[in-house]
Amino acid sequence: MTRKLLIPVWKFLPLASVILVVALAIVFGEVVVERISYAANKGANAADREALVELSKHDRLSELFRAVAKTVKPAVVEMRVKKRVSVPQMPDFFDSGFPSRRRRQPQQPRYFLQRGLGSGVIVDADKGYILTNHHVVGGADEVEIILADGRKIKAEWVRSDPQTDLAVVKIKADGLIAAPLGDSDKMQVGDWVLAIGSPEGLHQTVTAGIISAKGRVTGRGGYENFLQTDAAINHGNSGGPLVNMRGEVIGINAAIVSRTGVNEGLGLAIPSNMAANVMKQLIKSGKVVRGFLGVTIQDVDEKLAGSFKLPSPDGALVTRVAKDSPAGQAGIKEEDFIVAIDADPVKNVNDLRNRVAGLTPGSEAKFTLYRDGKKKIVAVKIAAQPADMHAALGVGKEKKAAPEQYGLKVRTLTEALASRGGYDKGAKGVLVVAVTPGSDAAERGLRKGMVIDSAGGREITTADEFASAVSAGGGKPLRLRVNIPDGGRHYVIISPK
Repeated sequence: MTRKLLIPVWKFLPLASVILVVALAIVFGEVVVERISYAANKGANAADREALVELSKHDRLSELFRAVAKTVKPAVVEMRVKKRVSVPQMPDFFDSGFPSRRRRQPQQPRYFLQRGLGSGVIVDADKGYILTNHHVVGGADEVEIILADGRKIKAEWVRSDPQTDLAVVKIKADGLIAAPLGDSDKMQVGDWVLAIGSPEGLHQTVTAGIISAKGRVTGRGGYENFLQTDAAINHGNSGGPLVNMRGEVIGINAAIVSRTGVNEGLGLAIPSNMAANVMKQLIKSGKVVRGFLGVTIQDVDEKLAGSFKLPSPDGALVTRVAKDSPAGQAGIKEEDFIVAIDADPVKNVNDLRNRVAGLTPGSEAKFTLYRDGKKKIVAVKIAAQPADMHAALGVGKEKKAAPEQYGLKVRTLTEALASRGGYDKGAKGVLVVAVTPGSDAAERGLRKGMVIDSAGGREITTADEFASAVSAGGGKPLRLRVNIPDGGRHYVIISPK
């Protein structure tokens, strides 16, 4: 008889428990791990948030931005502009050819209202003066100002200066608050700034950024010395203030550099120091009178500076001196290199042009220059800028424009220019100083540094003679005789643009 081995069930329980735990871990392990991980992350996030709360107690920048915005915003206004634009009259075709209908009633002029939007900043609360852009209010028939508190005020008068794109608007209202003008020359690249205005009509919008660069020039004409900023500037910001961290206006927002027409982080503002001078004259006389020296100038590179024995390329080279001009009367000559005005260094052509324009007519200024490698100081009595700058500088508009139709800019070949260009001492003609890319002249192989001594069958010795020969061609293809430094010579026919 076989005996059965009896093992109590309770002895299998530990093993069953282990198997059960393993099974549960396999089934629910991922969920458990996730929950454990979530709990750990939540705890870490809570710790980070507590640390952030502590760190935020040391945030002085936000506090500063809030204080600046709160102080300046009451001085910032929105400009709403209306301009009447005439609509061309359509001819009355039903009247033509019918004598009985020729006695028609005169047509009434038709107009439509062109609306514009911009910003401005009150700079004199007592007198109600607002600074803004010329392109915002210039030529407007009606200018309405919306104050920070919502009041709507009509402009009493508008005075503007297209050459700097600045304008002053006068209003009459009680309780105005102004923002003071700061010293834009003291601003440095990297300084924090706020831009305030009404982009796309969004009243009292504040954006923050830094000064990205100084002395920017777009080449669109006029007098430019822009502050560049990455503070967001969009349509409607024009004319509004760019302010420093003391709540001072250091620029008037004027333009953007953009391929899309909207903000790409390249905003431009007119420096407050330029604005202050223009504003003062507009308020006093309604126009801006600028200083006049009577020279044409160019920048130089390292090689050209070396050829003139100059210490550096910083300054402006005189390429022409107008007869009987302030410069001519003071003894300034062609090929002088101006490096300072009243001991204040001149950076480049744009800097000299802006500085001379800012001088008071009738005042005397001391120009530091280099001549034949030697430093000189010349006192010049500044004159008022004439209405026709081309005529005053002896540069006729037609003579200037004619060669440029063919994509060329030239200068009379002087003995010094011939020597520097590698030509014989007695070489005559005009030196090509620029060739327009894509022009027929460029495609025919004309390059900067070549000399033209015959145009249209006429011998050429000066830039004026070249301009006359080009004009005589009547815009037709022109035959040129071109020389290069190694003695080579060839003929080419070029066509105007």
